[in-house]
Amino acid sequence: MALKRRRVQWDVETILNKVRRGEIEVPRFQRGKVWNRKKQSEAIYSLLTIGLPDLVLVEDESGKYLLLDGLQRLSSVADFIGGEYKINLDSTLTHIDEELTEILEGKSFEELPDEWKGKLLSSELGAIVYTGVEGFEIAKEIFTRINYKPTPLNQQELLMVLTYDREKTPLLREYGDKLSTRRLKGFGILARVLAGYTLLKRGIKDEYFNFKRYYEWLYRWLKETFNNLSAEELENLLERVLEFVELLRELGIDIVKAPYWSDVVAFLLVDSERKNLSPTDYWIREGRDRVEALRKSSEWIQHMQVRNKQKPNTLRERMEIISKYFPL
Repeated sequence: MALKRRRVQWDVETILNKVRRGEIEVPRFQRGKVWNRKKQSEAIYSLLTIGLPDLVLVEDESGKYLLLDGLQRLSSVADFIGGEYKINLDSTLTHIDEELTEILEGKSFEELPDEWKGKLLSSELGAIVYTGVEGFEIAKEIFTRINYKPTPLNQQELLMVLTYDREKTPLLREYGDKLSTRRLKGFGILARVLAGYTLLKRGIKDEYFNFKRYYEWLYRWLKETFNNLSAEELENLLERVLEFVELLRELGIDIVKAPYWSDVVAFLLVDSERKNLSPTDYWIREGRDRVEALRKSSEWIQHMQVRNKQKPNTLRERMEIISKYFPL
């Protein structure tokens, strides 16, 4: 399907109803603190006067939408209508409509005159909708351009947004934060483990390494992992991952500092699962010895000197080296 772009015009009430019904996914992925009450209040004033910038949505094949841009604006409106705050306008800004300023200031949504409640709910909030978004690089291009700023979102943050699943993404973030909360680094590491796990279940094949950029590969295999596993299965798998991470730390191996060891964790998962052993039992029985043998091997030591460990041929080579010590 070719990438297409269209503009839709909905009123506030329609958009909020779509969110409540789950027709629009609003992932709380953005880093940092949400807008303070003054900024939220100014969004309400702008909506009722000059309007707000369009939201940006991606529509999937089922007709559901994922919000890519506009979380703070939409949250400001939803929180106000939901009774979360009273209007507190920024006195340093100019408010040309003095009558509206007086009507809004210090009031909650319920305290507004009925006329203004109706005006707010019927205010138009446009959206740019993209369809035919296939592949990480296309989605990344859209997201990067609409969010262009001096400190752009990093690859992990983009990956979380573009693979968003209502049940599974929060799980992956929760477990990732147990490794590292720094700009979703833990999320990215666990995504690498899961991608490797899903690929290894199919076997190491040349066609699986046909990619130009590493995050394009990661996007594909994380999406497939989410499609293959239920939320319960994913959580059980993540528990096993963290157990192996702790066992590796006992050997002085920290996958947060050395993320390429994530590929080894994927092998540990698949092999222990195949032999129906818990991580600890597998580790005692053979896992520790296999890891030690791999770490001391000349080919692994030499591979660790490679500067870019995320190139297709480098990733394939690493998988091949590990497979000699963890034959599947």
